[in-house]
Amino acid sequence: MINRFMLAASTAFVWQEHTREIITAALLSMVPTFEGRYAVAVAVRMGMPAVFSFLLALICSSLPVPFILWLLRPVLDWFYTLPIKPVRRFAEWLEKHAAKKRESMNEKNRKGLRSRLSAETAELVALYIFVALPLPGTGVWTGSAVAALFRMPRGKATAAILLGNVTACLIMTLMAVGSKAII
Repeated sequence: MINRFMLAASTAFVWQEHTREIITAALLSMVPTFEGRYAVAVAVRMGMPAVFSFLLALICSSLPVPFILWLLRPVLDWFYTLPIKPVRRFAEWLEKHAAKKRESMNEKNRKGLRSRLSAETAELVALYIFVALPLPGTGVWTGSAVAALFRMPRGKATAAILLGNVTACLIMTLMAVGSKAII
């Protein structure tokens, strides 16, 4: 009995001794394309408790959302004022590409089963699913950029992005804990 207790105490995660791992996981959570969903797996593999890993990754990966939603549009508008032609072309291309994608999405929404949803609701559901899928290229950063480019209402877009982030981090936490148990 005492041996089990000693073994558990020697392998326990001690916060003060693992500050570097905590900071690493927190910073990885804020990196675009890596984000919280992959930082969760790294944190669990570093020996952090699953619930702590989930919460750390969720909170840290959610921090960039308001900055992207509030600053992307002014930055694009500023690009149009610059005398550098490639920068202005990039801003124009990005705006046109986003408008084309939004129109295509709204056209698909008018047909079929999704015709019962308003365009705004369909966009928010699509944004949630886009952020919730733990695949490369999807996530909080890209979802926030899409919401800003589509000029979605910031409050509703933030809610959809955060719910998607919770879902993605939860999926990856369950996968990381499951793979750790198997290995």
